Amino acid sequence: MTEQIKNVTLLMAMQQEAQPLIDSLQMLESTSAIHPQLPMRCFQKKIGTLSLSLLVSGIDNRHQVDNIGSEAATLMAYEAITQLKPDLLISAGTAGGFAKRGAQIGTIYVSEEHFIYHDRHVSLPGFEQSAIGKYPAAKVSRLAKNLHLKTGVISTGSSLEKSDKDVLIIDKHDAVAKEMEAAGIAWVAMLFNVPMMALKSITNLLDEDNKSEAEFVKNLETASQSLHDKVLELVDYLQNKSVVDLA
Repeated sequence: MTEQIKNVTLLMAMQQEAQPLIDSLQMLESTSAIHPQLPMRCFQKKIGTLSLSLLVSGIDNRHQVDNIGSEAATLMAYEAITQLKPDLLISAGTAGGFAKRGAQIGTIYVSEEHFIYHDRHVSLPGFEQSAIGKYPAAKVSRLAKNLHLKTGVISTGSSLEKSDKDVLIIDKHDAVAKEMEAAGIAWVAMLFNVPMMALKSITNLLDEDNKSEAEFVKNLETASQSLHDKVLELVDYLQNKSVVDLA
């Protein structure tokens, strides 16, 4: 008999992305769930059959901005897996998308097949493939269909701005979203054999004539609201299900 999902952990980079969920679900902060030296924050709530934890990357106190990027995400994933023991790990946040692949502002994608890095260019045998990553994504085709979600490969990098070389890698792997955390989380999840998926809401379209940074700021609130609504649906959908039920 397949075990039911009981413990779910959401990982989010930005407080602005997470706050609508924290407020709607009336989640309470736990100061003992993660190491006190780390900047991450943990919010928790029991919802039906699920024990839900939401971790955000916290603030870089030197510059008073969110700890975005795969370095903080990787550390947060390690702490989440070792301390919270999730049955399912979810990277939730915002991303750039492509109009040519059907994306609009606020479109939500769920991860499919694997996660890649698009900006680790290492032209050496073996290292090139390792740098791309291809860390496995949990099989969630049934979940995607029932929640009316678009699916695709999620691609991670360390830059918000557009780069022609990065977009070439994204296109080569048919990725639908460009973001900054998921592959780092997926690597840790792979090492610990924890099922991991991503939900990404589109803030900017990389194949339109715009500046990614300006579009991100302009559309962050809209995209975060779309993400909020879909995560609430997801939490309801996961009740009394196993990971196998999602495939």
